[in-house]
Amino acid sequence: MIPADSVLKAFSSFGFGMLFSGLHFGGLWMTLRVLPYCRRPRLFFWASYLGRIAVTLWGFALVMEYGGPAWMVSFVGFYLMRAYLLSRVSGAGMCDFLTMKRMTWK
Repeated sequence: MIPADSVLKAFSSFGFGMLFSGLHFGGLWMTLRVLPYCRRPRLFFWASYLGRIAVTLWGFALVMEYGGPAWMVSFVGFYLMRAYLLSRVSGAGMCDFLTMKRMTWK
């Protein structure tokens, strides 16, 4: 039987990976929406990029304290959330992103 602690750790790591992905790509979406209206777009872009990367890496470092398997489950959650968000934005199905099929954007 699998210990309850391992299952809880896996589910929470997966959820944190999805959260990190939502923050990272949600921040990217907001950056691209606000960028045309900024007075200093280059500074805004790089500040947003470095902030998003820092938060994402910090989150993965926190998960890494629970071991490699927790980090891998977190990364799977990050990737699946990314695929879901891309499928919602592009209008393609999520299976097209997971199988890497060539698609046309709407």
